[in-house]
Amino acid sequence: MSVTNTYSLVEEIIVPEKARQRGGNPSGIELSSFGKDATTSSTVVHESSVNNLLSANIVGTTVNNNNNNNNTTTSSDSESTSRVYQEDSEVFPEGGLTAWRVVLGSFFGLIAVLGFINSIGAVQAYISSHQLESMSESQISWIFSVFIFLGYVLSGFAGPVFDAFGPYHLTILGTGFFIVGIMMVSLSTTYYQFFLSLGVCSGIGLGMLMTPMVAIVGHWFNYKRGTALGAATIGGSLGGVIFPLILRSLYASVGFAWAIRVVGFLCLFVLTLAIVLMKPRLERTDFQFKFENIIDFKSLSDWRFVWLTLANFLGELAVVNGVTFLTSYALRQGKTETLSYTLLTLLNTMGMLGRWLPGVVADRVGRFNTLIFICIMAFITIFAIWLPFGHSTAGLIVFSILHGFCNGAVLSLAPVCCGQICKARDYGKRYGTMFFFTSFGVLLGVPLSGALIKSGPNGYNNLIIFTGSLYIGTTIFLVLSRYCMVGVKVLAKV
Repeated sequence: MSVTNTYSLVEEIIVPEKARQRGGNPSGIELSSFGKDATTSSTVVHESSVNNLLSANIVGTTVNNNNNNNNTTTSSDSESTSRVYQEDSEVFPEGGLTAWRVVLGSFFGLIAVLGFINSIGAVQAYISSHQLESMSESQISWIFSVFIFLGYVLSGFAGPVFDAFGPYHLTILGTGFFIVGIMMVSLSTTYYQFFLSLGVCSGIGLGMLMTPMVAIVGHWFNYKRGTALGAATIGGSLGGVIFPLILRSLYASVGFAWAIRVVGFLCLFVLTLAIVLMKPRLERTDFQFKFENIIDFKSLSDWRFVWLTLANFLGELAVVNGVTFLTSYALRQGKTETLSYTLLTLLNTMGMLGRWLPGVVADRVGRFNTLIFICIMAFITIFAIWLPFGHSTAGLIVFSILHGFCNGAVLSLAPVCCGQICKARDYGKRYGTMFFFTSFGVLLGVPLSGALIKSGPNGYNNLIIFTGSLYIGTTIFLVLSRYCMVGVKVLAKV
């Protein structure tokens, strides 16, 4: 064994132990009580989850098994834990000029990437009533489902490429595909042209961009990852606010083609800023072009990850349904175009708050805990507001405000929960694998949702019920993932 390898082995064993003595958390999963002793940070390893922790390669957790029942490692210095959050032997900066510069770069990039996804309702509503007015909602939905499908499924392939080669190759090539596709949309007039330009070309670019724009934040933050990623993903909601306003204004003044081109130029500008600002930090992993290196099927042995992936599978489709069909739903209810497009803007405006505030809360009370609460709130807004009162202007406005907050939180917290149950070095692969499976739900789910729409003012009721049920399923799977970590400990910080 070489000197270097010997030093690495010693470092893996000793560094986490020193971190534990200082009050750090070498496991990378913080679980603490919400009760009267909540001021003392602790790591609680439930007996039923020990195998899961080992299978996730979380090294360095000291298990005190005096009675073979109580497996608890207690921290004596909560202030140290708040400064440095450990995952294996890796120490994260948790702040500083460079780290927040990377967050700013991710913020700009997600204005284009997630912002365009959040604005597809404005494009879908227009082409449904103009270029493709003779086609059904289900047929038109295939364009947008393929766009998001390619974005998600290719993020699975982009994950290990990001881990091995860094962010620059993916973001530069992805920007090219994404922008060319948007510009070709401006020239499209027939179904196959929209399908190839938006669905295929921009979808490929989306898949290359999503993973590096999100995963790069995980290089710099762990303990504060929810806050940092929440701040970065505000860009997605900001884009979802800006783009519909631009499109609605320019559709009438300069026409569809130039409205899309203006959005394309804005996307090119912010993606260029993102490339300039982003900076990788962790060492790159080895990469061989094998399918098992692209999609991390070994992660499916970890039930925490399996249940989280299923939750994300349903939750993403629920979010996409709201973003895609809210505008056309309002038009079906006889609302003006101005109000219908404004609802999408309002939805994404509240999404900005939803992406940031729950992230801050999640770092304090637990990422899974916060996401479960948000999903419960989401299906309540659907069944208590959208379904019974969606026909009224007041009902639509209230729903857009509350549900927009939930949508933003779901999109920002799911990647944070994924990062909590894996190593930072494997985050790109785990994140990509999760969205690889999610992509098939969106591919089939969006056209299925479109097929549920019937004629008449109440024709969207089946879609609304289906979307609410998706959030119920998301909540159940998140609870199961949480159970695999801490059992029935209701007050555990997870």
